[in-house]
Amino acid sequence: MTIQRKYSLPSCVLVVEGLNTTETSALLSDGRPVLSMLVNVECHFPNSGQPPLSGGREFLDSLVKSASSYTQEFLSKVALRPGSKQEPELVQLHRLDNHRHQLIVRDTPQVEPVKIDLTTVQLFDLVEAVDQLLADSRTLPDLALKIKPISKRNVTSRQDVAKQAVPAALGVSSLALAAIAFFLVPIPEVQPPKPVTQSSSQSNSANRVPEISDPVQLSALRQQLYNQLDSSWKTRNLTQDLSYQVVVSPQGAITGYKGLDNISSNQIDQTPIKSLFKPSSATPKPSPQPIAQYKVVFAKDNKLQITNWTENK
Repeated sequence: MTIQRKYSLPSCVLVVEGLNTTETSALLSDGRPVLSMLVNVECHFPNSGQPPLSGGREFLDSLVKSASSYTQEFLSKVALRPGSKQEPELVQLHRLDNHRHQLIVRDTPQVEPVKIDLTTVQLFDLVEAVDQLLADSRTLPDLALKIKPISKRNVTSRQDVAKQAVPAALGVSSLALAAIAFFLVPIPEVQPPKPVTQSSSQSNSANRVPEISDPVQLSALRQQLYNQLDSSWKTRNLTQDLSYQVVVSPQGAITGYKGLDNISSNQIDQTPIKSLFKPSSATPKPSPQPIAQYKVVFAKDNKLQITNWTENK
């Protein structure tokens, strides 16, 4: 069953959809399972007239990083020097004027970037939605934002920095961002937000991402997945079996994967899964595509085994 988490603010709504990949999921008192494998994320700006942005893990990681770093600069008015060898982020934010900002999402060199103009209120709501996601220990536990104080050598202008820093109550990460402007000042401890009872429209789990159930289609996709992996698995010298949960699109593309144990996760490069992985496009789309799930085992006897995920539950 797919899991949905919704982080809703008046001007921004972040919807995360994924799967629980643990064999047994310990539930909290609110009965929420851990969403450990991302399938799709959507970012809505209500009343903006813009369709939602949608993508996979690369899109989410870049959105979190860019929203944090840009807001850090905006609040502190401390401009950072970009790294000379730094690759451009998939998601970028640029200042248009004192009250408007532009969110840019690149897809591929052949596709025109998506551009959305945001007000400062929308920007702050985006950061708050990201803060809520990062503070939710039951959603993508491996997702983290590394916050570092700004080094003086990375600053282009330091005039009256302490006077220019603007405090803003924007949540866990944002309080830290305001502190970053005061060079090397320790980040204050912030109490995690108290749990809030959600309405039925903000259910924690729902079958928003449909799963393919047609046996014929599942069999065809399983064979297609086998052909892709088998032909790409060149070096076969494993000392033990490596097992993965793999998510496949209706077109047969690998759109998600998760190691079923620590050794499998650490040795993912011994398999062709990573090279064949195609994250969801970060472009607007009306609704998520259905998915098929399989258990894939790269056996130490050099054989490839693929079974429907439901057969392993």
